[in-house]
Amino acid sequence: QCSCTVFALISANFNIALIFATLNIRGLNSRKKQYQLQRLLSDANPDFLAVQETKMESDNDIAIALKPFLSKYEVCVSQAVGFSAGCFLFLKKSIDLSNLHVTTDDRGRFILCDLNLASVHWRVICVYAPNNAGDREHFFQFLHSYVYCDRTVVLMGDFNCVCDESDKSSQTAISDNSVSVLRDMVISCGLDDVGGSCAPTHSLRYTHFQASSHARLDRIYLSCDLLQQVREYSVQPVFFSDHCLVSFKIGKKESAASKFHWGLWKINRTLLKDEKFIDTVDGLLRDVSKRGGDLGEMWEVLKEEVKLVAIERSSNILFQRREREKQLKRNLEALHRLESQKPGTSMEDIRNIKAELDKIYQEKYKGAVIRSRSEKYLLGEQPTKRALSDEKKYALSKEIREIEVNGAISRDKEVIQQGFVDYYNKLFGERSPPKGFQNLDDFLALMPQLSEDAKTWLEGDITVGEIELVIDSLARQKTPGPDGLCAEFYQCFKKSVSPLLLSIFQEAYKKHELPRSFSEAHTIFIPKSDDEVKKRSVTGYRPISLCNTDYKIFTKVLTRRLQKVIVDLIGDHQTCGIQGRSIQTNIHVARSILETVGGSRVAMIQLDFEKAFDRVRHDVLKRILSHVNVGDVILEGVTMAYDNCGTRLVINNSLSRRIEVKTSVRQGCPLSPLLFSLYLEPFCLKIAACKSIRGFTLNTVEVKVSAYADDVAVFCSDKESIEETVKITNEYCDATGAAVNWGKCCGFWHGNWTSKPLSFARIDWTSTPTTYLGVPLQHYKDSTPYWTEVLENLKSKTATWVTRDISIFTRATVCNIFLIAKLWYVLQVLACKRISIQKFHRVFATFIWKSSWERMRRDNLFRRVKTGGLGLTHLYVRQLVSRFCFLRDQNHPFLRTVIQMKLANSLPAMLVTSDCGKPLSLVGFLKEVKDAALFLQSRFSLEYLNSVKKKKLSRDLVEILFPTPLYRSVYSHCPGQDVLCRVKKMAVPPVVKSFFFKLHSGTLPVKPWLEEKGLFVPWSIDCLLCKTPETIEHIFIYCWDAVFFWDILQRTLKKDLVITHETIRFLPVDKGDTVPYDMFIVLGLFSLWKTRIELRHADLHVKQARFHFIDVVTQVQSVYCRTPDTAPDWAHLFELCKNMKDF
Repeated sequence: QCSCTVFALISANFNIALIFATLNIRGLNSRKKQYQLQRLLSDANPDFLAVQETKMESDNDIAIALKPFLSKYEVCVSQAVGFSAGCFLFLKKSIDLSNLHVTTDDRGRFILCDLNLASVHWRVICVYAPNNAGDREHFFQFLHSYVYCDRTVVLMGDFNCVCDESDKSSQTAISDNSVSVLRDMVISCGLDDVGGSCAPTHSLRYTHFQASSHARLDRIYLSCDLLQQVREYSVQPVFFSDHCLVSFKIGKKESAASKFHWGLWKINRTLLKDEKFIDTVDGLLRDVSKRGGDLGEMWEVLKEEVKLVAIERSSNILFQRREREKQLKRNLEALHRLESQKPGTSMEDIRNIKAELDKIYQEKYKGAVIRSRSEKYLLGEQPTKRALSDEKKYALSKEIREIEVNGAISRDKEVIQQGFVDYYNKLFGERSPPKGFQNLDDFLALMPQLSEDAKTWLEGDITVGEIELVIDSLARQKTPGPDGLCAEFYQCFKKSVSPLLLSIFQEAYKKHELPRSFSEAHTIFIPKSDDEVKKRSVTGYRPISLCNTDYKIFTKVLTRRLQKVIVDLIGDHQTCGIQGRSIQTNIHVARSILETVGGSRVAMIQLDFEKAFDRVRHDVLKRILSHVNVGDVILEGVTMAYDNCGTRLVINNSLSRRIEVKTSVRQGCPLSPLLFSLYLEPFCLKIAACKSIRGFTLNTVEVKVSAYADDVAVFCSDKESIEETVKITNEYCDATGAAVNWGKCCGFWHGNWTSKPLSFARIDWTSTPTTYLGVPLQHYKDSTPYWTEVLENLKSKTATWVTRDISIFTRATVCNIFLIAKLWYVLQVLACKRISIQKFHRVFATFIWKSSWERMRRDNLFRRVKTGGLGLTHLYVRQLVSRFCFLRDQNHPFLRTVIQMKLANSLPAMLVTSDCGKPLSLVGFLKEVKDAALFLQSRFSLEYLNSVKKKKLSRDLVEILFPTPLYRSVYSHCPGQDVLCRVKKMAVPPVVKSFFFKLHSGTLPVKPWLEEKGLFVPWSIDCLLCKTPETIEHIFIYCWDAVFFWDILQRTLKKDLVITHETIRFLPVDKGDTVPYDMFIVLGLFSLWKTRIELRHADLHVKQARFHFIDVVTQVQSVYCRTPDTAPDWAHLFELCKNMKDF
């Protein structure tokens, strides 16, 4: 390939220049150095970075070190041998690389990556040449066969030699055979030295500075064809290595600067704790209330003023932080330039500057560590998906790399954005009235209307109290809309903002127009699946509207009002967004129909409304609202909210042009679930009222339709009903503008059908039940195969989490939130045998103990934390309560009929019946309902069962079924019974919390305990110092190191600590104490245990308990004393403990 051809290919396919860089990191094992490399990558932003001398061999250490980089870079690894060598090659993910092939050596000195980029075949090589000249010569000979190829080669790294006398500061002649081999390879392979040929006169000559001997060891060689395209070669000193970062750009186009779109601005939430910012905003809010004129316009001006104040304040804070750092970097570069000219004259100054920079970065690193530690220690008992879920990332990639547009796949960002814009412009845009619009009245005639009393109540004036309630209920940490003002902003200034918003709403109703920013939104996109093929389609992404928070406040006020009357307008067939209704009802109905078919038959159709929320016509919605008599406040509010509304698409961190939204209810607007339910209700009522559609009938109750938002199921008992359903569906679509994707609709035949065609009435059919609302109805008879699969998934998930540094309390919380919550959704509606539940409990228990065996009776884990357990959810107890409440609280007509028919004779004490026949033989879910009722009847009175709430019933069951553990009952008289609650909340390392739970519960692996469990104990169970059994009491109270430790600690804290077998387990505290002495005791106990374990394991460097105590106190201090404002009154005790005297 000639240079013009190669460059033309790059120019045609790339909008930015490529940046190649190399750096000898001199060890990457420390977290601090990893953080420094992160900052360097953020500042330099290379597309390819070769890193040498990582000195990392362990797979686990490498995985941990690279984790922060993997969001932006792919990393190729050549592992070190011991603490020698080691290379990484970073490849930026945002570049469209293809056909990657990686080759590495087993010595940590070589990484080769073949790839295609911009239609050019590249070979990028990272090298770290040996220090020994003989080894280096052999290495270059080995390298020659890889460099000699027909690809465009970039060879970069630390070559540990120089090829030119001017590349070193010493005057000794070059007498190294490896240099000759390297020169011959460079010439024969058509490469050239980028630094030697393209370095500007002002750049640093040397890349490695050591004492007074400097050299250009770090170099980049490039195929000669592309040498003329090289730009901006630079040598940049870094303070954390004695090597410099060497880089260059290739390509004539300027690198696209990271543009900040002001339309994507979001307020920095930390400003809401800044006194200057708060005072300024308070002043703006006071001023706006004194101004005259249009309130809506003043509100828009106020928001812009707040934005400017926030930007200015953030900029000032950031400038103050960065100015010192920038000046030091400039000085460091100037000193290196001087040192290049006069070796040995500036090294002391360079070391001083590096030390200053290191202090700055040390503070940043320390701050990052402390923030991380604070989250772990303070929030560790509230695990999040972000912290725990690797297999499904918390934040999906924001970048859409390729999209199929007009039959061709494009990677051009402008084409990708235009593809989305065209699609949603058509979807949201103005449409001609539906061809059957005149028939809408036929559907509306079936809709109920609100009474005049309900309408009058809805039309009441909006109050400040309503607005304040809504502001308090706003979810925090949510992405704001186009104005960038988050929910926390309104909560911070609630008292000032609420009256102002009320006046704005009142004026809007008078003018029939909301402030202009209320009608604006941003639309972001989330992939519907991880399928790469589906992600190439615009329809493979789910649009989410980001509305402004003031708009959300307004619509949430309307939503709260509408919620009070919605049950009068929407039948019990629709459950989405309606308080008191649940998606489980839909599933119960579907499953119960399958269970009660008997000798009859039913066909279940699942309709797929295409882009259901996005195709809602505003004129149809207004007609419905007007018809049901919601009054002017709701109707006018919805009209204002949707008139002239528009959105901008956020694609690849860029804003599209404005798209007018003539259809759709915004997914992200508080009103949207109720509005969509009202929009769909005429269809559901038409199906239910149609006499030509015969649904499934049990006794006198007939079920025809069930809906959860746009997931609509229709039940038919003959084929004529199916055809009529399809007909009405088409009529509804013609009248409202909705659309059904018949290709995605499905159905199944169940019961005695003379024929079961695979295709009928434009719908594909099966003979077995399908998954409905995420529940596999095909397993309604025998769910064992399904639960077996769930069990295997649980095992694999816990296996990925078992190494996480979380406390035993958090492990129980993880089980409750992430493991149980997922299986519970199905367990509520599908039968599950008790043996399967026991297997689930076994998985949870082994995960909690981080062991294949359980250290104590499993029942203790299910007790509440305050009564000595971990609060682990007991699935069988929860199943009992759920089944009983299904029976007791059921108000759905069809489900009440099923219960009466199937269970009345089995439960005469709870259900009244005139049929005195023999109880039916039950299986599956209904058998579990009957068994649960009988189980509870035998333990509680009917009076209690008829009134008790779910949560109390569950807690009472746990107390009855699981006796008080022995480790609590023998100390029931002791104060401090809430000790586990206190320890769980302590801001101490997770390992300390886990240790204390084991101590408290008697499962700490002391030698006598191990012997009792049948485990081998070497030598004997005696303490090595005292020759008496090494019990818990001996280790923490009676042994000499414990005696001395507690004595010195009491003198240090100036507090008498009562250390007995009771107090070390329950940590009693005086109510008058403002100092958490219990925390210091826990830290002391943990420190004694660490020393004891080191002795048991015969560690080479056993630390005294005092040193372990100082280490852990230092960590805890960094959490409590993050800033002067967060430091408690007793913070001085940390320093006293850190200076604790020897004993």
